[in-house]
Amino acid sequence: MKTANSTLYEWPDLAFHHYCLQVYQLNRGIYNTIDQWLFDNGYTEIRRRRKLIVAFLDQTAQPDPAGKRKFLSFGKGNLIVELSRFAAAQEAARPRKALAAY
Repeated sequence: MKTANSTLYEWPDLAFHHYCLQVYQLNRGIYNTIDQWLFDNGYTEIRRRRKLIVAFLDQTAQPDPAGKRKFLSFGKGNLIVELSRFAAAQEAARPRKALAAY
């Protein structure tokens, strides 16, 4: 889900988590794991990390039209695998600076 509200990424942590809970059924434990993993892997700026969290959830979260699922689930060990794939794809899509020839 895309949001036109760019200030979403600047909300306090609890409010941002509540947004993720409402939109993606993301519980606090998985949210914290995603946030910590991104931080540990070089995404230290909070605004960029939150944009990546939303992009990751947009890409991986499957809609639950029946409303049977209480929380988003990745299965044992799959969250880190999915995060690694997502981060690799993000890095591959990132434009590189040209090296200057001297």
